[in-house]
Amino acid sequence: MSAIPFAISDAGPPGSWSPVASGAGPVAACVRHVIDLNALFADHRNGWPDALMSETRRHLAGCVTSVEAAMVDAARGSPVGRLSGALAAPVAWPHIGDQPALLSPDLLAHMRLRAAASLLAGQAVRSHADTSADSIHGTATLLDSDNVAIVETAAALARAESRWSTRGPEGAVMRADLPAEHFAELVWTVAALLAVTLNRSGLAEEPVALAAMTDAALHVLAGHDEGAGGFALASRLARMAQAAGLHGPLLGHALGERRYLLFTALAGEILGTSGEMILDRLVHGSEGDIAALCRCLGGSAEDYRHLLLDLQVVRGTQADPSLVHLADHYDAMTMADADAHLADIRCPMPLRAKLATIRGRRAA
Repeated sequence: MSAIPFAISDAGPPGSWSPVASGAGPVAACVRHVIDLNALFADHRNGWPDALMSETRRHLAGCVTSVEAAMVDAARGSPVGRLSGALAAPVAWPHIGDQPALLSPDLLAHMRLRAAASLLAGQAVRSHADTSADSIHGTATLLDSDNVAIVETAAALARAESRWSTRGPEGAVMRADLPAEHFAELVWTVAALLAVTLNRSGLAEEPVALAAMTDAALHVLAGHDEGAGGFALASRLARMAQAAGLHGPLLGHALGERRYLLFTALAGEILGTSGEMILDRLVHGSEGDIAALCRCLGGSAEDYRHLLLDLQVVRGTQADPSLVHLADHYDAMTMADADAHLADIRCPMPLRAKLATIRGRRAA
């Protein structure tokens, strides 16, 4: 540890869960999930910023509606499946609103991060003085690379970011470009809801409805490409950028342009972890976590203040004096302090969960 104590508060954003509380065993995880579902569906916000809550609902509803449309289309090959088109759409999202426990903690956590990335990207304001707004500077230079794979991946990531940030009403179809495990959860959830609705509507006997929805679900799952999702594309692009020696300048450009999918993926490559883990710390971690990340990435006090200002939309608003105070004390953190502070993010998820449980017991 440094001789000068690091004075940045280690409290998380209002209403957030500390690393110990959020991972201290299955009981704590279940309690957190119930409270998060209440925040999302029962208007008991528990510290969720309004914008993040609304954006998470928008992404969830859009992906659920997209999966339902794909399921109904895939089911048209069977007589019973064709009847699903006669149901009053949408079926799944209203039912999930009535039974939010259908959503698992992992899916909800992922959608919250996806919504956070979307909100943060939406803050980008282009100006004529902004060098990131042209093709000569900034992340746009990736599109002029001699490496075809970099160009294609950069273009695909830009399209994914645009899809996520395009505003629309809750329930408007949004491409469900999710990791395989989360996509599968949505597919089987929608399959169950469609089968039950077909049966309760008197359109099909339960065994027949279940068989039709099973076939449709398997068809939809077979056509899913998890590599087309924003997190996967950003991770792939970050790996290629690092291999090409471009990651250093790109990190600053991505932050300046509020391209947090790319920024966190690049940071993850540099720090030996995933972009999702970095984004999770930025959204849910303490100010100390953010300071440590910034220090390990070579950021200045101004970069740290930039991060805190950007993140207010997903973490909650802080008074300007607090931001100034935090930035003023940033230089007290040494690289050794920062590296020790973030040691756990390089550990596999099962190990982090066990560490959180052990620390939770000791704290109690």
